[in-house]
Amino acid sequence: MENLIVIEGKEKYKFDNLESLVKGFINYNYYNMSENEKKIELEKKSIANAIIRKIKVIKLENDFSNFDENAFILYDEFTYIVSLIKFDIIVLLEKTDANIFGKYINKEGMTDNYIILNKFANEIMKNYIENR
Repeated sequence: MENLIVIEGKEKYKFDNLESLVKGFINYNYYNMSENEKKIELEKKSIANAIIRKIKVIKLENDFSNFDENAFILYDEFTYIVSLIKFDIIVLLEKTDANIFGKYINKEGMTDNYIILNKFANEIMKNYIENR
C-alpha cells in the first residue's frame, strides 16, 4: 500500500513519500533546481491555482505573523501541497502510520488505514508553520 493517494478530479495517483508527490504535482525536476528556480516554480503554480479560484496568495519568508487561513500559503513545497488540499484542489489521503503530513495532526482514536487530510489542512498548516 502506498503512503499517499491523491485524487484530482477523476484521476487517482499513488506516491510513496513527499519527494515523489512533489515531483508529481510541482515539477519532476524540482529537487534538481536551484533555490531560486524552486521559488519561481512554486510562485507560478501558486498564483495560477489561486487566480482560477479567486484566492489570495500569501508569501511567507521568515516572518510567519501574516499567516492567513483563508489564503494560499507560499513558503515551500510542503505548504504548496497543503494549500492544494486546503482548497480542495486535490484530495490527499495518507496512510495512518506514514507520518508525512499526518504528524501535524492528532490521530488519537483513528482506526482507518488512510486519513483524508483535507479535513485537517488548516491544522496541518498551522502546526507546520509553528514548527519552522
